[in-house]
Amino acid sequence: MKNILLQILLAIFAVNAAYAHEEPIVRMPFSDDPKSFLLIGNSFMYYNNSMHKPLLGIHNSINNNTINIKARTFYINGSALSWHDVESYVNNPNAGAFKFNSQNKIEPFKDRSYDIAIMQDCSQCPIHPELSSDFHKYVKQHALTLRNHNIEPVLMMTWAYKSQPSMIEAIAQEYTVAGNENKLLIIPAGLAFSRSMQSHPEIDLYADDKHPSREGTYLAAATIYASIFQASPVGNTYKFGIEKGVREKLQRIAWETYLGYYQKK
Repeated sequence: MKNILLQILLAIFAVNAAYAHEEPIVRMPFSDDPKSFLLIGNSFMYYNNSMHKPLLGIHNSINNNTINIKARTFYINGSALSWHDVESYVNNPNAGAFKFNSQNKIEPFKDRSYDIAIMQDCSQCPIHPELSSDFHKYVKQHALTLRNHNIEPVLMMTWAYKSQPSMIEAIAQEYTVAGNENKLLIIPAGLAFSRSMQSHPEIDLYADDKHPSREGTYLAAATIYASIFQASPVGNTYKFGIEKGVREKLQRIAWETYLGYYQKK
């Protein structure tokens, strides 16, 4: 265990040294006014009844429920991107084929196309000495698969462990490098966590050392909203069970992180 931790720390140092000045090339989505999403990931996304819930809630609340977006999720607990068969998610005719309506009758989905797929890897995968190459391999592979189906691939940068906040430096660099190599938009959710912990340490973003609390899930979703729609979530009325004052702080953190990462004024 000590040897593995030492290898991770050395990898973090090497990444920081090599990519200290890496900046995102893609600063806005290629998709124009996206309406449908895939979320592909693990428990970082499915905690608190899934990250797509506050994402849709924030969007629909800002738009007064007049312009709704939809989302479908593919989560595997403890998974890396290498675990996911993305081709089957977008090419299986039975995936998302129907739902049950309020009368408990089967109702087919008429449109099962997707504009954007948001992916995230396991917490250590981008920086682990034995897994980092797979991170880059499968970002490239899945991005190609999605583009072949006219779906824009996007990466969501994950956050550092609560007990190891310095992890974010290497995580941010690796996600940015992967985004630049594959011309992908990166959602800086991990950087939003770090900014919030520094400016509002009284808000606990963690359910444990790794997974998000309700506030953490909300912050990540607000950062997704800001990055995808290039619009501020500040003042949003969607509650997600979070007290107004805390919610407003998280909204500002999401917007400030978006502006800072993409160097927008």
